[in-house]
Amino acid sequence: MTIRIVGDIRRGKIQPSLTGNPIVDDALLQNFCDRLKSNLNAIQSPINIIADHFFDPTIPTTDIILMDKQIIHDFPGDLLLPFTIIAVDHSDLVRGNVLNAVNKLKHLENGDPCGSKTYSK
Repeated sequence: MTIRIVGDIRRGKIQPSLTGNPIVDDALLQNFCDRLKSNLNAIQSPINIIADHFFDPTIPTTDIILMDKQIIHDFPGDLLLPFTIIAVDHSDLVRGNVLNAVNKLKHLENGDPCGSKTYSK
């Protein structure tokens, strides 16, 4: 399983960022990815977690996408429908707080609603 973390987008019409500084955004997203991987690998088999700086809604994927709530609001909802997307608070990405994301992923795995805006195939 692959989980993509979308906290900024560096190509296309919509180019939101976490802080406005790509170097800082890289470090913040990598920290979030590392913490999430550590938490998830402790409770289940290894998962591939990557920061996706080039999310393109025209390219289909079966990966689970954790996306900054602020970015979700930038896209028309129907454009995101083909994806499995879990909304993540902007401040959680910036602070490296993975607890909410881990809980939402557990709910998704159990087939439960995630409690926030979630798009799914």
